[in-house]
Amino acid sequence: MPITFPSRGSAPREMRTERLILRPLRASDVERDYDAVMSSAAELRRCRGSEWPSGDFTLAENLADLERHEREHESGEAFTYTVLAPDEARCLGCVYIVRVWPEATPLCGTAACAACVGFWVRTSEQANDLDRHLLAALRGWLKAEWSLDCVLFTNYAADIRQAALLDETGLSRLPLAWPDGRSGWAFRMERSGATGRVDRKALVREYIETPRPAGVYRVRNTASGKSLVGSSPNLPGMLNRQRFQLEGDLHPDKELQADWNDLGPDAFTFETLDLLKPSDDPGYDSTEDLRALKEMWLEKLAASGVPLYRRSSRDT
Repeated sequence: MPITFPSRGSAPREMRTERLILRPLRASDVERDYDAVMSSAAELRRCRGSEWPSGDFTLAENLADLERHEREHESGEAFTYTVLAPDEARCLGCVYIVRVWPEATPLCGTAACAACVGFWVRTSEQANDLDRHLLAALRGWLKAEWSLDCVLFTNYAADIRQAALLDETGLSRLPLAWPDGRSGWAFRMERSGATGRVDRKALVREYIETPRPAGVYRVRNTASGKSLVGSSPNLPGMLNRQRFQLEGDLHPDKELQADWNDLGPDAFTFETLDLLKPSDDPGYDSTEDLRALKEMWLEKLAASGVPLYRRSSRDT
């Protein structure tokens, strides 16, 4: 039995959180969308392994793309949503919900209705973990508001940061090929049971507010043993950020960045050294406890003769 795609009339009109608005992309969004695309052009090309958007990509070309997306959305062929700031003054990214193509069909198992979902946010918003927030909101929204048995979150091979975010969710990672020959991963999310529309806000809130492990981490140079040590209330997010900065030649510790560039990523590990015990107090501020835990580990490593990168002395 062929896999179906949600009908035009069943596609939700919007989704809102405290950080963003998701609504159908329109041709009238062209200037905001173009600004977002060109602000992140190099990163989009790198992550997608494509030439889009080219360095000379024009506003007129972007308008043609948006007109196509709007036609597809209205006909139910595919659904494209713009990601806007809460005041709608600025475009922050885009979400694409498309039919499952033949190469991806076997990944859907016995699902009757499925879709492939891709997304991106401005490069500048990744430092604020907006992509993590968007992914959490999408998971709740797609479960609560869409008639989908299976969702494949699609991730191009070069987009290591997004793959790490998707790995955090615990979804199954499966090899994926695009019709144009590009490769990457599909992270499969299946519906575990019927969910009514009334549950949407609760589901979105549940994913967004899921507590992240807090503690002390290190980035270790396995060739020299030298380590960068830090603390964070969100260890998975911080370790992703460290890797992203190093891969993008953006890390604030210049010596660590130089070693990474010289030795390559295989010479480094990203480790959790210790976890802070969770607190039941909703008003708990982990700042001082994290600082103390980090100091304890700095002393412990120094006593063992482990060399440290300079930025380890900074509060993180």
